[in-house]
Amino acid sequence: MSDRVDNLRPLQDWSHEMKRDWDDRARQDAKWFINPLAFQQTDAEFDDTGASAVKRLLMDDLDLLSPGRDPLSLRVLELGCGIGRMTKSLAAAFGEVYATDVSGEMIRQAQQRLAGQSNVQLFETSGYDFADLPDEYFDLIFSAFVFQHVPSADIISSSLRDAYRTLKTGGAFKFETNSITSFDFEEIEKDTWLGASFPEGEIRRFAEEVDAQIISLNGSGTQYCWTILRKRSPQAERSCASGFPRIEFHGRTDRPESKQVPINGEHSSLTILVSGLVPEAVDCNSVCVDISGLEIWPHYVGPLRNAFAAYAADEVLTRIDLRLPVGAPTGDAEVRLRLSSGETSQPVPVQFVNPEPVIPLIRAIMNGVDLGTDIEARGAKSLLRLHVERLDETADNGNVRVKVGERIVKPSFVGLLPGLGVYRVDAQLPGDIDPGPTQLSLYFGNIESPAVKLVVLAEE
Repeated sequence: MSDRVDNLRPLQDWSHEMKRDWDDRARQDAKWFINPLAFQQTDAEFDDTGASAVKRLLMDDLDLLSPGRDPLSLRVLELGCGIGRMTKSLAAAFGEVYATDVSGEMIRQAQQRLAGQSNVQLFETSGYDFADLPDEYFDLIFSAFVFQHVPSADIISSSLRDAYRTLKTGGAFKFETNSITSFDFEEIEKDTWLGASFPEGEIRRFAEEVDAQIISLNGSGTQYCWTILRKRSPQAERSCASGFPRIEFHGRTDRPESKQVPINGEHSSLTILVSGLVPEAVDCNSVCVDISGLEIWPHYVGPLRNAFAAYAADEVLTRIDLRLPVGAPTGDAEVRLRLSSGETSQPVPVQFVNPEPVIPLIRAIMNGVDLGTDIEARGAKSLLRLHVERLDETADNGNVRVKVGERIVKPSFVGLLPGLGVYRVDAQLPGDIDPGPTQLSLYFGNIESPAVKLVVLAEE
């Protein structure tokens, strides 16, 4: 079903479908559908994964999301709370938590699990708006691993727009969407599990429409694209420049002292520190970086943070990060900043190089049914599920292949598991494979992983 046809369906129809499906999933095994890493999770195991996600995805970014604020003074809205995997940790960290979900059954179970949490309020929503919540009410809005299950881009857009309505001026909104735009993905019919894509272009367009400041937009082109928006005051300064913009420092994002930037791979990101900008006005939509005539929109524009804070001296500098696009040339290049208002900085020289090859590693082999280690030659358990390290955001089923013995198999799914920090690769065993021991390896491009032993069992 194409996105064009999907978008013709009324929002109420999608709402009914999402409610029905997620109510059913909640009754079957809510914990697995929310955190599909293991069946029959205990409450402690389930809540521990939520605590880890809250720390990594929210608490580690608080200096950016709500600088200088005591978390206990903040009112937080969680979109897509399920049965409260993250809500319990949010309640421990923040003053007030309003948690929402499209599924009434999820909310019912969350009420039981969170009984006694006096600073939590739970709401069932339509799935496309937050009609029960007031304007300009929340200091921080957070949504993780929710919109990737929404079957229509119209629903995602409607939800983002109405959630943004409830955000206070100066507040931050961090959310995750699926931004895959490959032909293979677009051809797959979307439902309430494999949701529609809401890619970088749509996020940038949405931010322009609501006049939001895009601070960060990471993971473009992947299943896990994270965006941070800040709500500007209608009276805020709109001029991006306070003077003549000047690049004061530049380096590789993960290694500031290095002036050589790989053109692809996980470290293909350049950071520049710029003076002469207005931090409250400049964002990822208002500046681009010109690399010898190639214009690139940044994925971060904001405070220096982390290792780059040491380079500030006494100046007010803005940090700008950008990833190199596929096909970027190697060699020496001139890099300059260009503002949407027309101002351009003087160029600085940067050297772009080919990356060192990174060899992928297969860390776990399971079947795709119950995630057990028993892999069978026929039947449902002939679907392999691999956990793989050392892939990057460019990995997909176009450049990843699984080698079983001497046979090359195209995977049916390649995607990051953010909770584990590894990539999941699903592939079907060849239909004529014989039971017994064999070798298994994985190709990422033309680089092959070390082979591991696989024992294929006869179907029971």
